[in-house]
Amino acid sequence: FFFLCKFCFAQTLYVDIHGPGQKSMNLFVSSLIPLSKEKKESPPLCVKFFREILLKNFSFLPFLNIVPKEQVLEKGKVEGFSRKDIDFNKFYLSKIDILIVLGWYKEDDKIFIEVKAYDVFNQSLFVGRKYEIEPALVYVIANRFCSAFMEKLCGVSGFFNSYLAVVLKKKDVRDIYVCTPQGYNWQRITNSKALSLSPSWSWDNRYIAFTLIKNQTSQLWIYDVKTNSFKRLNVPGNTIISPSFAPNGDLSVSLDLYGDPDIFLLRNGKIVKTLVRGWGIDISPRFDRSGKKMVFVSSRLGGPQIFLLDLDSNTISRISYEGNYNTDPSISPDGRHIAYARLTDKGHRIFVYDTKTGIERQITFGPGNDEHPTWGPDSFFIAFTSNRSGRYKVYITTRLGTEPKPIQQDVEGDVISPSWSK
Repeated sequence: FFFLCKFCFAQTLYVDIHGPGQKSMNLFVSSLIPLSKEKKESPPLCVKFFREILLKNFSFLPFLNIVPKEQVLEKGKVEGFSRKDIDFNKFYLSKIDILIVLGWYKEDDKIFIEVKAYDVFNQSLFVGRKYEIEPALVYVIANRFCSAFMEKLCGVSGFFNSYLAVVLKKKDVRDIYVCTPQGYNWQRITNSKALSLSPSWSWDNRYIAFTLIKNQTSQLWIYDVKTNSFKRLNVPGNTIISPSFAPNGDLSVSLDLYGDPDIFLLRNGKIVKTLVRGWGIDISPRFDRSGKKMVFVSSRLGGPQIFLLDLDSNTISRISYEGNYNTDPSISPDGRHIAYARLTDKGHRIFVYDTKTGIERQITFGPGNDEHPTWGPDSFFIAFTSNRSGRYKVYITTRLGTEPKPIQQDVEGDVISPSWSK
């Protein structure tokens, strides 16, 4: 009876990342299995690197527990690549939920790798892919598999398909770089020998808006990712702060047309609407995917606090009530959660507010300062910057406050102001 019940109540391989909590699944990745006739041939470096990247990618997913071979019967040895060659019972008894087997071979001087993810309980193929490995694109190919894997497991795949735009701080210069959320493929965007600040992605991921401060002037620039070109928008005012794209392609920005900065909506570089104007400083607008909600920072009550603008009703509601200094708001693409930084007696910390329940939750705890949260496209992951290790680096956590993980940093300097593509 116990045996039957255990099978009857077995859960399917699916993780609801938007639920109240996530079950943890045990994952095991096999050693590299040669599929060619030359079974004793050592795998090339690019194939070994592919496996390493898979493991690193999976380490960013808090609902996966990567099990080392020492904790698996017979050290997780897999005799062959096909289903009939795998002793699933060995992995089941070792409490493995997902088994990933890796096979590789050479053909006409080309290197191929096959990846199969199995549901150990059902002994069924979960995800299977074959790729030609190009050494310079190993991380891209690994991301493709991880994207397909996460799509199958969670119903979303944005983490491995997206990019971060960040600001690299070196002495008196700030430049914008782009990299993956794991920290691969760092690419320099600006080389202005000035201050490039506050990057923000368009919702189609083609453009990055940013502020450039040069020769004591504040300028608004747009970088076109597709054409690798720049365009300056000539907007009025002496101070241009925190540009942000709306889903329809319009651009919101803070301008000091009437003294203290207010928030305006631009279309084709022209002001078409005043979004927020009042006493005090109004900056840092950010939209949700629907384009109906916008968060921003305002000093209208004294110190900076977080507010939410409903664009349909044009009503403003206050979000942050605790603390005297709340900044850097970011609204999740689905519009439900708002992340922001608060100055506490122990430094800046990241908080998340649930607009549905009205509950606020602290998700980072230092040490140092945790600042500039930005939501991933799945409304689950959050990137932020912290100097907990000495210099400012980018870390990845989730709206549930899972242990922050630093991304790989291939540049020297402080990395601040991340913006996650959609």
